[in-house]
Amino acid sequence: MIDTLNCSPQQLAIWLSRLVEILRSQGGLTWHSFVQTVAGKTAIIEIDGIQLRLNANHSEPIQVDITDNSDNLESVEALNFGSQAETLRDLIGGRLTLDQGVAIGKIHLRGSLSELLGIHKLTMDIVAESAINPQLQRLWKEFDDLWFRPSFPPPVLSLEEQAAQHGELIRKVPHDVLQISVEPEN
Repeated sequence: MIDTLNCSPQQLAIWLSRLVEILRSQGGLTWHSFVQTVAGKTAIIEIDGIQLRLNANHSEPIQVDITDNSDNLESVEALNFGSQAETLRDLIGGRLTLDQGVAIGKIHLRGSLSELLGIHKLTMDIVAESAINPQLQRLWKEFDDLWFRPSFPPPVLSLEEQAAQHGELIRKVPHDVLQISVEPEN
């Protein structure tokens, strides 16, 4: 299914580790949300069929171990998070919300209500911080550039990325009509 060197459990684990370190180095509310959401928990995530096990301890400072789960592939019901890279690109790019992704079945989440609310808050904090944090922007760009991309047309761009087309109505007027000169009457 995934055939490039960059689409490996090791590469995905590296990017997730970098995400954790970026959040740690920035501190603030997003890091606080992260610690509250993951401390003392284990989760199995799957992106494009690659499963990773994340284990966050309770110690200070918090440590997150990320390991390949390929040897014990879990069923969809056992996953805490599952999605495709294209869906993550849409989420990070602002073309899809977490709620919408879950509602239409593009994002699979499993956990208690408090865990799901924590994941929601953390996701919103990370997406919001990505708009102003150059380290997160570089991480997302690297993921976007290097991770497998299926060969189908790109999704519709967000409004901010769409170039405005002005003058569409005037282009519909026949050329000979545009050549008519109208002088005001005295």
